[in-house]
Amino acid sequence: MKLKSFLMSCVAACAFAAPAMAEGGMFEGALPENMKADVVAAVKYNYYNFSNWQQDGTSNYTWLVTFDADLQNQWKVANWRNLIDFDLGQTWTKGLGKRKSSDRIFWESMLDFNMTEVLKPYVGNRFETQMIAGYKYSEDEDGNEVKTAISSFMDPAYETQVAGLAYIPNDMFSQRIGFANRMTISDGYGYADDHGAEKIARGDRKHLKTVKDEPGLESVTEFKYAFSDIVSFKSRLWAFVNFEGVEEIDGRWENLLTVSIAPLVELQVGYDMAYDLDQDTDTQYKTMVLFGLTWKMF
Repeated sequence: MKLKSFLMSCVAACAFAAPAMAEGGMFEGALPENMKADVVAAVKYNYYNFSNWQQDGTSNYTWLVTFDADLQNQWKVANWRNLIDFDLGQTWTKGLGKRKSSDRIFWESMLDFNMTEVLKPYVGNRFETQMIAGYKYSEDEDGNEVKTAISSFMDPAYETQVAGLAYIPNDMFSQRIGFANRMTISDGYGYADDHGAEKIARGDRKHLKTVKDEPGLESVTEFKYAFSDIVSFKSRLWAFVNFEGVEEIDGRWENLLTVSIAPLVELQVGYDMAYDLDQDTDTQYKTMVLFGLTWKMF
């Protein structure tokens, strides 16, 4: 079964990579003059299998599929930008079973109005959720694993409408500050309720709110820089505070360093921090080092 999964992943990786054999990507020259695009798809896979191996080692595999797109249409009066990010990955370790390593659906659409060269009023919408169920793992009194579902597709989901003013002096840096309404959707796990975890613990699920609206202020800071043709770095800092006070602030800081080792082969090093009071009272951290095949469409 593990060999079958390995072979299927290799076939998928080759299918993704094949169109990129042509220099410049599959859709080179297909964009209109007023459009810029940075679209990258990748497949990353690691596989280890130990059988009667006398040295230390545990059989495991990890797979990750990503799709990252930054699409910009530019006109005299306004610019329209769409950021799209799909990530799905899983890890299997002998003795532990499968664990989700990455799972994200993200779509942000912003319309900037060219009031001046650098100051631009904007309106936009953002949608975030996940693809598959998430679990919390613990043990019972006998040491058996207990698997408890804590999230799923559209639970939670976040829909944000925003309007404000952007400062965009160049292609490397932008700062957005605006009024936002962040809507949290959660049908069964309590993310839309101020005391969802307490009600779930009491078994009082039927009184949980399924939708929560939070009007507030939002800030988005983005920075990206290409050190050379093969090394680039990008960072995004998002913060939201509702009108109830600064103790209700949520935030996410994402950093990614990308190194193109060879055509179709890429190394990525990332570090993320996140804080969301609806999910946890402590700050969350994620560090990743990824290596695998990459297909650059544009």
